[in-house]
Amino acid sequence: MGTKNGFSNAQILAFAGGIISIVSVFLPWYSAQSSAMSSSISVNGLGSISGSGLLLGLWGEKANWEFQGLGVLALGIVSLAIAIFFREKIQSLALFICGFLIIGGGVVNIRSIWEFSGDFMGASMQSGAGYGLYIVALAGVMVAAGGLLAWREIPQ
Repeated sequence: MGTKNGFSNAQILAFAGGIISIVSVFLPWYSAQSSAMSSSISVNGLGSISGSGLLLGLWGEKANWEFQGLGVLALGIVSLAIAIFFREKIQSLALFICGFLIIGGGVVNIRSIWEFSGDFMGASMQSGAGYGLYIVALAGVMVAAGGLLAWREIPQ
């Protein structure tokens, strides 16, 4: 069903999911906090490290992050293009595949991040997946749902 602006609800949903996917790459995908001197660190989907205190000093330039942030970013941009320029069957199938791959990029990282909570030398530390990874999964669901909705809107 079309809207006043000429885009279908499926296109709008997929477009919103693509934008959220792009934004999510810049949000924290990993975070850790320690009670030792109020130390914290976070890493976004592109591998950019930010933080303060002792944890930031322990993380070196040689830290290797196995994040698929560039893939999620690229798939978000592709989803936007598909939602705008493609039509009917190819659009619905391409959006569903992009959404599924975006979800995969987030889930792989959620599973690969080692969560740790405990005490070490009198200081407590907590680490785990950041909220950006959950936003990635939400964006992927939105793009895939846009693809399924587009499939339903195809005239028989």
